[in-house]
Amino acid sequence: MQRLHTSALLIATLALTACGSDDDNIAVVLPEPAASSQIRVIHASADAPMVNILANGNALLTDVDYAQSSGLLQVSSAEYDISVDAQLPGDETQTVFTAFLDAEADMEYTAVAVGSVADNSLDLALIENPTADIAADYARVQVLHGTVGVGEVDVYVTAVDADISMMSPTLSLDYMAYTTQIELAAGDYQIRITVADQKAVVYDSGTVALMALNDYFLTAVTNVWSGSSPVALLAALPEGQVLIQDKDAGADLRVIHAVADAPAVDVFLDEGTTPAVAMLTFKQVTPFLNVPEGDHTVTVAANSDNSVVVIDMAAVTLEQGMSYSALAVGSLTENDIMPWVLMDSPRRIATAAKLNIAHASYSAGNVDIYLTATDDISDATPALSDVPFMAASGALSITAGDYVVSVTPHDSKTVAIGPLAVSLMAGGIYSVAAVDNIGGGTPLGVILMDDFTAK
Repeated sequence: MQRLHTSALLIATLALTACGSDDDNIAVVLPEPAASSQIRVIHASADAPMVNILANGNALLTDVDYAQSSGLLQVSSAEYDISVDAQLPGDETQTVFTAFLDAEADMEYTAVAVGSVADNSLDLALIENPTADIAADYARVQVLHGTVGVGEVDVYVTAVDADISMMSPTLSLDYMAYTTQIELAAGDYQIRITVADQKAVVYDSGTVALMALNDYFLTAVTNVWSGSSPVALLAALPEGQVLIQDKDAGADLRVIHAVADAPAVDVFLDEGTTPAVAMLTFKQVTPFLNVPEGDHTVTVAANSDNSVVVIDMAAVTLEQGMSYSALAVGSLTENDIMPWVLMDSPRRIATAAKLNIAHASYSAGNVDIYLTATDDISDATPALSDVPFMAASGALSITAGDYVVSVTPHDSKTVAIGPLAVSLMAGGIYSVAAVDNIGGGTPLGVILMDDFTAK
């Protein structure tokens, strides 16, 4: 069950005490409270980078990423010039939105950035609601269709496992349309989305618990996580957010053979007798496989004889919606083979390339990695320094362009891998793993993945 709840608010009370005789009372006059409003910002543009939010030239929020909500921020009721600055590689920023907001007292404003940077359709949905209490034993819900490229949809909010085949939709929304605030009795619900006037479900929340007196602003956003559904639901709360993914989203997992002196292998999940991956040879990379989230075991055995097990029931935990690369690394000769599981970042950013670098070379020591304009690194500073075996860069945000990748032993300018000329495009995802030569040792090589090998 996916349970949505907010954190409890701690309210401090100021007690004023006046002392004196009955005929010497002291009158305490409190100033009128300043009028206030509430503002919430939601990042719902799937290919946009992190953003900073400024109000009247002052930082209101920083580092707001996709599918994040600021929560409701209390501000003085006043006029605000709002700007949204995209974070670009190299600590640069670019203003992508400006807006004027006359924030009135006792009003709640939710600003949602939607659309796509790549197709120049960025837009801002501004929803205004008066502040109001929620009825006892009820939850309050408001829904925005924020999935760019998806037309009108029907939304069914029902009891769990209710049959929708003969049911009218609870609501229908086109892109950027939103509902009024709706109060629903607290309890368990199931949310399903279909194309308008059809019954085939494209999104199914499973069981969702709406808590009494809680306020939910639901935005249908583009699914950049695992699973086949085109959408996910982002529940913005007064504090923070909860991502409600399709109940069958599972996790995405790919397997990479990075043991240079090992033969072809079969990979088994959860003590299965049929391999999930068969005949995987050195440097081969499988497609992403969708598997249920949760705890699993991974066993790797020689393809020619499955009784020869090199990784025996290694435990891995896969989170819903996440993507992982599982590398077999080490040395067969040294009887030292182990799994190395890395979390991937599959969301594409229209303003930058993503570069992932992994050190999977068993025989290499710590290395320096250079990303330069030419193959001359004599005066260059490494992009990554003193990188040990089984260390990874994570997703580096790189300005699009042509580069040369060189890998050297730490504190050396002698190139061990490369120079490798690469072209990185904005919106691209590029992954590379440093490995030994086939059979082990030098000369070292690489495994190229993702857009490096896309056709």
